[in-house]
Amino acid sequence: MKKLKFLLLLGFALTGMKVAAQGDYNLSEQYLKNAGFDTDFDCDINATGRQVVKVSVPTGWKQAPESTTTRAFGITMQYGTQRTVQYYTVPQTDANGNNEGGFLVLGASLKDEVTFCQTLKLPAGHYKLATTYYNINPDANGGASRLAWIGEDGNEVRSEVDSFEYGKWITDTISFELTEVTKGQVRIGFQSIGGSAVKSAIIAVDYVTLMRDTPYGEADTSIPQVEVTADNRFARGATMAFGRILNIEGEDIVEQGFCWAEHPNPTLADNHTTNHLSNNGTIYWIKDLKPATRYYMCAYATNANGLTGYSTDIKFYTIPMGKVDYWYNNGGSDEEDKRINGAAANACNIFNNLTSIRKHFNIGFSAGTPTADCYYADEPWMNMGANASYQRTGTIMHEMQHGMGVIPYSTQWYKNILRENLDGSGRGTGHWLGERVSEFLDFWDNTTGSQLNGDYQHMWPYGINGAHEDNGSNELYFANAMIGQALGEDGLEHNYQTFAEPYYAFNQEDTIKYYLKCENQQRGRETAFLMPDESGELKWNAMSATDAVRNDSAAWYITFTPANQHYQLRNAATGQYMTYNNQAFKTTEKASPSVNEDFHLMRGRVDIGKLKLRGYWMIHPQDSWDPVCLAATNNGSTTAAVFNLANNASAQRWLILTEKELQAFDLANGINDIATAKETPTRRQQGVFSLDGRKIADDASALPELPRGIYLVEGRKVVIGGK
Repeated sequence: MKKLKFLLLLGFALTGMKVAAQGDYNLSEQYLKNAGFDTDFDCDINATGRQVVKVSVPTGWKQAPESTTTRAFGITMQYGTQRTVQYYTVPQTDANGNNEGGFLVLGASLKDEVTFCQTLKLPAGHYKLATTYYNINPDANGGASRLAWIGEDGNEVRSEVDSFEYGKWITDTISFELTEVTKGQVRIGFQSIGGSAVKSAIIAVDYVTLMRDTPYGEADTSIPQVEVTADNRFARGATMAFGRILNIEGEDIVEQGFCWAEHPNPTLADNHTTNHLSNNGTIYWIKDLKPATRYYMCAYATNANGLTGYSTDIKFYTIPMGKVDYWYNNGGSDEEDKRINGAAANACNIFNNLTSIRKHFNIGFSAGTPTADCYYADEPWMNMGANASYQRTGTIMHEMQHGMGVIPYSTQWYKNILRENLDGSGRGTGHWLGERVSEFLDFWDNTTGSQLNGDYQHMWPYGINGAHEDNGSNELYFANAMIGQALGEDGLEHNYQTFAEPYYAFNQEDTIKYYLKCENQQRGRETAFLMPDESGELKWNAMSATDAVRNDSAAWYITFTPANQHYQLRNAATGQYMTYNNQAFKTTEKASPSVNEDFHLMRGRVDIGKLKLRGYWMIHPQDSWDPVCLAATNNGSTTAAVFNLANNASAQRWLILTEKELQAFDLANGINDIATAKETPTRRQQGVFSLDGRKIADDASALPELPRGIYLVEGRKVVIGGK
């Protein structure tokens, strides 16, 4: 590697990092790659004879769009070589007499050009870009230097050099000023004057130098030379996670992938991988994660200079490890038993690492079974036939999905709440309406608006509905398993004892206060907040957003336990936990929460209001298809209601809002806040109405006497405080 060269530029010398006479600082080492053309020579010191001319892009550079490859050439040569170019001798030393490293020889014909470039981001400052040329053609000196700065902001500065004296190093310098961080190209090149290559100068180019009036410092290091954007969509299992990269901005990217850690802002110093799958683009595959653990992952990309850019990180929780296992009666031949055991073991391994499903399967060899079959039970029985093409992992996974609830009876796959249609026999068919599955498919297929389709006992895509669909790929097997997990999170009953798989449905932070409103409009959606009374009973009380923020009784802290995927809610004023006890939801004094304070949060499927918010069921975890959940009733009360998965069960779902979201909710719904409780609005009144349209009073004089709540006054929702 050649040491930093010194150039004679306009009468002054570069020494070290600084050009003392002008106060210019050399930034080439920090910003330019192979600025001296000192690596990967096309022609080294031992070469002799005539050099074959071609366009050979120097390491670290790219060919500019205007450059040609048919009537131009660019060759990197080492000082000391005896090889000639077009029969002409090349220089043996640089402008300062040094004979180390290399140089670039450029030539072209018919007014074509050969130009190379590098893309960089530079902070504000006064810049100079310089190089030296040596014309090796004694018979011609014409041609144009293509030294330039081409800014993406539209500003361009180009060299005006159009003549090259034979046998002498000459300096070419341009200056440009940037007023802010700017992305652009540094270019070096040559354009012929026409005719053959020997009708123009043929030039050797030495070290390209980038200088500025201020030294390299914080303004430079704060500029990301590589910018990475990750897809916010992702998938996760118990020991694996998957992500996609949307975009990378930067030159000469040599590596890209995902980093992860158990703390925010992971870097390469933590964990990283370039492992990936391919499915409508690249899916990066993170392995060997701990089950039931909070992680952060981000995309990264590294360029040839070793600079790395990172995307914004994504917080996610792995789920508890699945426990899907099997017993096989080994009733076939040795070869058949080996295939079936291998396929079953692989299927269980995939389900266990990608789902939290717990299920034991009994498998029997049945020579009379054409393919395979399985029914639904706590411990399903699966028959495996003698057809070898079905004795594979895909078939086992397909049959296990039947045993996990994709069947024509009993479960939500059969019912009409989460299915688009019913067939002639009253069985669910058509698209699956649960959104967890659609969210997974959107990510896995890199698309939008995905829906799982199916008949009464099959699903597609990724259903592996026959040996012809089993391509043996991880992309297929992983998708099948993660669809199974997502079906459970949507509400498919994998077992008789459970109605759904809990998951990290609400993205919470432990230290943020949250405010809860019932999704049902008649249960105080615009008017009330969930809070305990003095005895700990949960009520929905009418108050304005301003009053709620001032009253910690209306605020809740929410935590999450990865081990069981359940949430806990603690009142900000009393410090008491929400609990389910004696068939009622209330608050209780606890040093630490126990099973009664755990809640399964399931996200609703209905957009609420202009902000398209979603409510959440707050379910007490039970080994039952009919657990209880918190529901709002009339007159500000709550009750423990039997969980109802239907969209119209809005009294069972609760909006969970931060203070900022609460303010945005009120603004979007046109709610005015009357600060003084007894204040009578001075606006002209045409009557006062309740939110359900009942006329309460003929004029505003009655407002102070009304119970505190939200009323319609002149078509606006107004919080009125009375007795």
